Amino acid sequence: MLNVLLITLGALLAPASVTTQQPDQGLACFENLQAPDYPAAALHGHIDGSVWTNTHVSPQGTINNIDVDVASAWSNGPKLLTPPVEKVIHEAKIKSACDGKTISVVFRYQLHGEPIANPKPTSRTEAPNIMWIESQPKS
Repeated sequence: MLNVLLITLGALLAPASVTTQQPDQGLACFENLQAPDYPAAALHGHIDGSVWTNTHVSPQGTINNIDVDVASAWSNGPKLLTPPVEKVIHEAKIKSACDGKTISVVFRYQLHGEPIANPKPTSRTEAPNIMWIESQPKS
């Protein structure tokens, strides 16, 4: 009976420990992170995908390196989607609270709708660490 009580008590307390953990340091670590371009070749080729980044920040607040993993159904997705993401990360200013940390952000390139001649990509963020870059494909 005591074992059942201890297991039940442990299960009830477990969610409380999860909610007191340090919040994800994704988008909140950047002062001025811009949305990356949706490359014209990707729009024309109807290529979308997700670029998962882990940005390693030195204790002095500079970017040491960016680890990138791309999930795309298209073989040239990584080649087309990675450079604009790396560019905006390198151009962004890191908040001092994130010095010495690893910042995780996912950039999700998504196409929807019918192809048009002059698509206008839009972006939006989803806390804590997702940036959406959305557009209609280019005809």
